[in-house]
Amino acid sequence: MDNDGNNGLLGMSEAELYELLNEVLHEEAGEAAAESGKTVEEELDTAGFASAAAASTYAIKLIMANNVFLTRQLIDRGVLVPDGE
Repeated sequence: MDNDGNNGLLGMSEAELYELLNEVLHEEAGEAAAESGKTVEEELDTAGFASAAAASTYAIKLIMANNVFLTRQLIDRGVLVPDGE
């Protein structure tokens, strides 16, 4: 599977999902920092945010596997035509 964002799969690319995850974590860390008086970077270094980031990487792997599955189903049923065919 090509991860450059131009792989013909449905949904966001893996890189786009990680970018979105990073944005969400920074937004949430910003809110937590405003309440705690810490910096965003300090919040991101906490166990809670480290755990959320780690768990989210597994979720991204599942999303990518599902995107592959859905794309393959649609190709097999003739709904999508792969590039070059």
